[in-house]
Amino acid sequence: MKFTPLRFQGSLAAGGVALMPFVFMQFSLPHEKGLIRLSDINFASITTANNFFLLSLIGVMLLFTIIHFILTAFFLKDLTHWLSDKKDAKDFLNTPLVNIGIFSPIISISMSLNVLFGPISFFWPALADNLQSMMLPAILFWSIIWLVLIILEIKTVNTLVTRPIEVEKLNFSFLLDSFAFGMVSLAGSGIAVLSKNILIASAAAMMTLVIFFIGFLFFIAKFIILIQDQLKASRLPENSHLLLMLVVIPIVCLYGISFYKIGTYIKNAFLYNLEISSYLVIVFALVFSVIYFIFSLYLLKNYFLREFIKEGFYPSQWGIVCALVGVEVLGMYTYGNYYSMPLIYIGSYASIFIASLLYLLILIRYLRSERVKKRIDKLQGG
Repeated sequence: MKFTPLRFQGSLAAGGVALMPFVFMQFSLPHEKGLIRLSDINFASITTANNFFLLSLIGVMLLFTIIHFILTAFFLKDLTHWLSDKKDAKDFLNTPLVNIGIFSPIISISMSLNVLFGPISFFWPALADNLQSMMLPAILFWSIIWLVLIILEIKTVNTLVTRPIEVEKLNFSFLLDSFAFGMVSLAGSGIAVLSKNILIASAAAMMTLVIFFIGFLFFIAKFIILIQDQLKASRLPENSHLLLMLVVIPIVCLYGISFYKIGTYIKNAFLYNLEISSYLVIVFALVFSVIYFIFSLYLLKNYFLREFIKEGFYPSQWGIVCALVGVEVLGMYTYGNYYSMPLIYIGSYASIFIASLLYLLILIRYLRSERVKKRIDKLQGG
């Protein structure tokens, strides 16, 4: 049973779903300054209906936080074994277009930092109360991810320009490095905003700006290339890669929220107000994501109506979950900071449960496919 780093898309999507209720409550419930925590919610003063509403959000957050870390632990174990087989890892890294999958672990592990400072701090008062003591270990760990990301990008770009590639095989997985740069930027900008230590905050902000601009430029260039190739192809990608087109939405979300947090850091550190720029970026990112999502669903309507329910597992299927996460997070940032529209509130709440159900459906498919592969390997080994 051959390992692929793309398995980490499953743990990534689980982390994204875990963050959805946290972001929803962060921007819709009154609480003390800073990150919301469980103790901020006074259940005694809330009606029965609202109690059920909040408990459902907390239940989703807890379930998917557990799933995220369980899958991450298993996949890290598999990744370690895979890297120990130098031939497999070397062949993978030296294959253009295929090697872009190596960024999946980076994306998922960076998501773990966001889950740590989000859902975990929500449930664990000791972490929330001692958040500042976590900043030094966090930036040291994040710096290692940052360095590995840069090294892997140099490696994949070098492979891309020095080895022949089949342009017709390009698909939206080509954006996984931009996804990784965006996720690492989000984690770094979060450290810059949360840390009260000026050295830690400044270091995180500067390092974040470097990868933010590199990743964003790569994203724009690659997105244009992919759109041009798709128009020339005059047909949708095959089912195994079809839902990868939705990965654009979480990428837009990551860069939008990272920009917002960098702006918050600049305001806190230098008293320079970037609120207008942040407003334009967040609102544009939301409008673009919603339009792109609706357009994508229109293009994929036949696939969802006829094939999605009955087909097997593809790693690309996590794309629909990640897209819902991106739209919901951007929606709640818009709701909490700019427009408190009931439509955004209701849509965000609904998207949490749609994403949860879709994730569980895809997870069941993944587990079934793994079981089948184990049986085949056992028969071949026998």
